[in-house]
Amino acid sequence: MMAWLYDRRNLFLLLTVLFGIQVFIFYVYDLEWDALGYMALLEFVVVNVYLVLDYSRHRLSHRFLSAQRQVPDLSWMEYDGSQKDRDYQRIIRQRESLRHCQAEEYRQSRRDLQDLYDMWTHQNKLPIAALKLLLQEEQPDIREMRSQVLRLEQYTQMILAATRLESPETDYVFDWNPLDAPIRSVIRTFSPEFIRKRLRLTYEGTDETALTDVRWLTFVLEQILSNAVKHARSQIGITVKDQVICIQDDGPGIPAQDLERIWSRGVTGQNGRKETAATGLGLYLSKAVMDRLGHEITIETSPDRGTAVRLDLTNAGLQDKD
Repeated sequence: MMAWLYDRRNLFLLLTVLFGIQVFIFYVYDLEWDALGYMALLEFVVVNVYLVLDYSRHRLSHRFLSAQRQVPDLSWMEYDGSQKDRDYQRIIRQRESLRHCQAEEYRQSRRDLQDLYDMWTHQNKLPIAALKLLLQEEQPDIREMRSQVLRLEQYTQMILAATRLESPETDYVFDWNPLDAPIRSVIRTFSPEFIRKRLRLTYEGTDETALTDVRWLTFVLEQILSNAVKHARSQIGITVKDQVICIQDDGPGIPAQDLERIWSRGVTGQNGRKETAATGLGLYLSKAVMDRLGHEITIETSPDRGTAVRLDLTNAGLQDKD
C-alpha cells in the first residue's frame, strides 16, 4: 500500500493543485460556493473510483510478478499495459536472450577447454611411459630421454597457449623485433632432434625486423619447426625474405584431402595418424595466434618437394576474437 501511494505521489500533487486552482477561480469570480462543493464531491467520487481500480490492478500485477520470480524463463510475459510497460518488456526479453547466448558461449568454451585438457592428458601419457621404460634400462639412451622431455615441454606449452588464447586478460606486446633471435632460439631448442634424426638444417641468418609479438611468434615457430622435424626425411630449410619466414622440409607432404582441415583442432591428417604422438593442436594454435596478431600463415605442399609453411609478418594488429 505504501509503495503504491509513493508511486502515485505526483498524481496526488496534481489533484491538489487542480483543486486549488478551482478554489482560486471561484474566489476571484465570486461564484456560488455550493457549486464548488458539488463539483468537489463529484470529483472526489470519480477520483476514488479510479484510485480503487488502479490499486486493485497494481496489487494483482504485483502478486503475479512476484510469483513469476521462480519461473526459469520469460514465456509468461506478454506485451500488455502501457507503451512504457511494453518497452520495458522488450528490453527484458532482449537482455534475457543475450544472457542465454552468453551462457551458451561460456559453456561451449568450457567444453572446448575440457577437450583440450583431455587431449593433453592423453598425449602426456606416451612420453611419460617412454621415460619410465628408458629409466629401467642399465644404460638409458640420453638422446631419447631428451627427446621425450622435449615432447613433454611442447605439450605443456600447447595447453598453456590454448588457455591464454581463451583468456580476455591475455597481453600482446607489439614492437619492432629482429627475426634472427627467435629463429635461432627455436633452432637451439630442437638441435637435439636434428642430431638424433640426422637432419640437415639450412639457415643463413637474417637482419630483418618485423612488427610483432616476439613471444607469440616464437611459439608459432616452435610448432611449425616441430612438425617439420617429425616429417622431414633428411633436411629442413629456413629462409627470411621481406618479413616472410619460410620453413620447408622434404617430407612426404600433406595429402590433398587433408589440406582443408589442417587448421581445425584435433585434426592430425593421414600423416599425423602414423605418428602416435600427434595431437592435432600445433597448426590449430598457430593459425589462431597468427590470426590474432593480424599475420598470415599459409602452407604449400607436394609429395615431391615436401611442405613449406610461410609466416607473413608484413601486417600486424591485434584482431578481435571470433
